[in-house]
Amino acid sequence: MPYIGEEPRFGSYPSQILSGDGSTTTFTMNNDTGNAASVLVCIDGVKQRVTSYAVSGTTLDFGAFPPPAGTNNIELVWMGLRKDFVLADQTLGTDAIMRTNDQNISENITIGATTNALTAGPIEVDDTYIVTVNGNWTII
Repeated sequence: MPYIGEEPRFGSYPSQILSGDGSTTTFTMNNDTGNAASVLVCIDGVKQRVTSYAVSGTTLDFGAFPPPAGTNNIELVWMGLRKDFVLADQTLGTDAIMRTNDQNISENITIGATTNALTAGPIEVDDTYIVTVNGNWTII
C-alpha cells in the first residue's frame, strides 16, 4: 500500500517493559522524551491518558497514583522524536536553489529498493552505524 505524505523517519518504535509494585510512582525510562505525549503508556494493556503521568528526561512519574503490582504490567512505546532532534534547514538561496547535507552519518539508514539517494561528499559513517543500500546511493 503506498504511503501518502512524508515517509516515516523510523522503521520501528522503541519499547520498554516495567513491573509495578503497587507503591512505586517513578520509573526510569530507557529513552529521553520531549513530553508525555511522545511516549505511549499502557498498564495491563490499557492505554493511559497523557494527563495521568508526567515525564522529565528519563523519569516517568505517575504522581500520587502508583501502577498496580504485576510482573511486566507496564509497557512504554516511544511515538515521537526526541526533544533534541532538530531538522536542519537544508536549503540555501532565495529560491532554495541549493541543498546541503552533513558530512557524518550518525544513525542507521536504509535506502529502499525503489529509492535513489544522492549525497554530496565527503561523507563518513560514524562507528556502530550502518547504511544499508538496497536501491541506489550516489556520492558526488
